[in-house]
Amino acid sequence: MKRLEDLFIRSEKEFKFYQNLVDHVFDTNKELPQQVFRKTFDCFLFQEFDWALSNDILPTIKELSTVTQDREFLTAVLQPDPTQYYLKEFGYFNWVKASVNISSEDYVNALWMHPKGSIADNIITNSNIVVWLAHSLQWAIWADRDMGICVIGMISTKDSVKNRLLKEGWKRMDHPVLANWLEGLLKDQKTFNDYYTQMLSHYASCYKR
Repeated sequence: MKRLEDLFIRSEKEFKFYQNLVDHVFDTNKELPQQVFRKTFDCFLFQEFDWALSNDILPTIKELSTVTQDREFLTAVLQPDPTQYYLKEFGYFNWVKASVNISSEDYVNALWMHPKGSIADNIITNSNIVVWLAHSLQWAIWADRDMGICVIGMISTKDSVKNRLLKEGWKRMDHPVLANWLEGLLKDQKTFNDYYTQMLSHYASCYKR
């Protein structure tokens, strides 16, 4: 087992490799309710931000990796900027590369790990936009702290995978709970209507057929 600090990306060469994967999958200049995925996924499901930034996400990653044959996955903070802020201040990147078989305890401890003398700069505390992906690029997750939600994009290969994710608590765009989450944040009805309409236009797939 690697030391937890060794899970963090430290070399700029390795960072650029993973940054290319991130840029291939996501349009990092966009934000929800816009379409944040560049890659053409045909199934989208939703969860809460705080749920995703915990060990609760690991069963989802393991389910997907069983299908896609991924051995590792990346947890990457996009905001604050990993280069302009984190590398500049602390000398390494707040991007974690872990085995899909990492234990819940080790994963959470890695998310809580902070640079020496800067307790608030762990991933759980200081992250606004976080993404997860793996080498297969057949799935990816975008999480937005301000909106309190995350969205998983997938290439739907087997309904059984989607159904297992639904049992784990992921929700379709048309689920009333998702509307309630967003309505609680967007107090103004017109703002909510505009936001929700945009979300539906981009992410209303994975419905029951």
